[in-house]
Amino acid sequence: MNAEFPDLPYYTSVRWLSYGKILARFFELRTEIEIFLNEKNHSQVLLKDIEWLWKLAFSADLTMHLNDFNLRIQGETSLICDLYSKVKAFRKKLILFESQLTRSCFTHFSRCDKYRQEAATPFPNLFAQDVILALKQQFEERFSDLDACSSKLRIFENPFNSVIGDLPSELQMEVIDLQSNDILKDKYKEGNLIEFYKCLPSDQFLHLRRFACEFISVFGTTYLCEKTFSKMTYTKSCYRSQLSDEHLNALLVIGTTHFEPQLDKILSEMKQFHVSPIDQS
Repeated sequence: MNAEFPDLPYYTSVRWLSYGKILARFFELRTEIEIFLNEKNHSQVLLKDIEWLWKLAFSADLTMHLNDFNLRIQGETSLICDLYSKVKAFRKKLILFESQLTRSCFTHFSRCDKYRQEAATPFPNLFAQDVILALKQQFEERFSDLDACSSKLRIFENPFNSVIGDLPSELQMEVIDLQSNDILKDKYKEGNLIEFYKCLPSDQFLHLRRFACEFISVFGTTYLCEKTFSKMTYTKSCYRSQLSDEHLNALLVIGTTHFEPQLDKILSEMKQFHVSPIDQS
């Protein structure tokens, strides 16, 4: 039909990013879909319902914002403080969305802005407010544990900006030494928190290192788990029926880590690489 977006993807629960893509694509193809259904004698009254189409446009835009948030929090090197920063940012975005949609301002809702030129009825503000309010509440409940330890996260993220009197007693003396050390301050400015805490001398910053380990060891998302499962599904196929659990474990370690084997050292320690039948006898 020479549509601008010729393909309409199917929804699958495994590919969770398909939520927003399907809604957005369906909205863009709504005219072509209606023509197609009418030709097949399966007309759909909702495609003529202006209020329902308003809600579809709003849902498509909002879900795309959620997809963008989900993509931002993924990654192997993301720490819990990085996740919390993005959560706080998205909460502020929801407040902005709520304020703008109350005035039917669609600055960040492109599909709603596009549909406004076609719709004969105003935007359903109450519906949008209810959805965003529910989303705000879910974020408050889902990330309440991060809110409870936000002050500790701030210390972990930037100990140089901490107020000594507000720190736990076991960290006060060590943070004073840290803030007075220009070499460690330059190391912190490099931007890698893990490497920064690694370089702290354990005899001088014992408690601070332990404090940091508590947050470094926290998995902010399930990204690493999902990556491992995807790798395992690819590795353990029906064509590799003889693959043992031991070999599978070794392949997963190789496929999901960045460790490079020291092949030169391994080979240098081997005296003979292949044993001939004569040698075996």
